[in-house]
Amino acid sequence: MISGIFHPPANPPPLLAADQVLQLAKTGYLPLGPSSAFIICLQDLLKLDREFFRHSTSFKESQFPTAEGTELGYYHLENEKEYLTFRHQQDSETTGELSRAASEFWSTAASLLHRILSDLSSALDIPLSVWDPLLDGCLSMPVSMFEATPTLLRLFNYHPGVGAAEKHTDTGLLTLCIGTAPGLQVWSPSDSAIQPEGTWIDVGIQPTVLVGKTLQWLSAGRVRAGLHRVVPNVEGRQSVVFALRPSLRHPKLDLEPFGEPSVVDLVDVWKETRGSVFNVNAQAKIREEQKWQLKRNGRLASKARSIWSM
Repeated sequence: MISGIFHPPANPPPLLAADQVLQLAKTGYLPLGPSSAFIICLQDLLKLDREFFRHSTSFKESQFPTAEGTELGYYHLENEKEYLTFRHQQDSETTGELSRAASEFWSTAASLLHRILSDLSSALDIPLSVWDPLLDGCLSMPVSMFEATPTLLRLFNYHPGVGAAEKHTDTGLLTLCIGTAPGLQVWSPSDSAIQPEGTWIDVGIQPTVLVGKTLQWLSAGRVRAGLHRVVPNVEGRQSVVFALRPSLRHPKLDLEPFGEPSVVDLVDVWKETRGSVFNVNAQAKIREEQKWQLKRNGRLASKARSIWSM
């Protein structure tokens, strides 16, 4: 007979195996095998996504006007790609079903990435409670722009043979990327003396988690930001990208749990992180102007060195 009092575990059971946590920390990326619930959410979203992108440009712009630069609404890059960005719920009579599917997928993806953050925390000996203020308002799609955080869900339609994205690292905590066809490539660093730099790996259609620059900074470099790019697919491709970014609702961030006895202004940190990169999803002319400005400020070279040397 079993007797005595048994308390529940203090933390959730791990989602990732130890070798998966190690790969994510060392390389900045991790392919995943989705659950059945995840697949159902994804299939519903992709079906409605395809239907939306079949409409005329004027219709798409009228339903989801571009706002916040490229951070909200419909955006089209001629001869490259088009995409739709959600940062809060946007229901209408004609697109309400798509918005509801996007909201459901947001919650599923956010829960998954939250679990992965928990696994990384355990490996790095960081208290799980540190994520509470950083994820405030991020784990479900906000109901309005007033309540929105930097976290976003983006639906891409890459045009056949030309749709691409230059190599870059994301700015947030973790990003989940899923494509309907090959095109996403991740940089795999090498420990081998034969090929010391590393190599590009095509992840196919596997759901893939990428580490962002903010998480690399918070972990003091113990977790590497995942360098990646999108190369053209002759048949084109769709992709769903959920970027879990830090909430700015609690601007004063205590770094003591991360091993640094100081308090920083998270809004300033986020602005600096965003300002250290160019926007791979902006128009080509804007991208080139941003890259020129970064080079002028000396940021691009210094940031690249810090990523490649880790």
